[in-house]
Amino acid sequence: MKSVRSLVDNLRSHLELDKYSSRSRALEFWNVAVGDKISGMCSVEGFSESTVNVRAFNPAVAMELRYRSSEIILALNELAGTELFLFLRITLRPTREKER
Repeated sequence: MKSVRSLVDNLRSHLELDKYSSRSRALEFWNVAVGDKISGMCSVEGFSESTVNVRAFNPAVAMELRYRSSEIILALNELAGTELFLFLRITLRPTREKER
């Protein structure tokens, strides 16, 4: 019979709970990874497994993020100290007056 600790550790490993919290913390470095100028014109919406979901407020920013996506992913992973992300998903959604 397995111990409760063993079962909990197996569950954490299976659900990748440690990676989830690491990914959440890594996204706190978004401003550092993209720079202050770009970070003011987009926002991180979250992540889905190894994909960072980003909302760009205008087409030029979306294009810049797509162009620099591999560089941004590399920077986020370096700041986190491990490979947590593989992809950047950019959606274009302008801000509404209420969101400003």
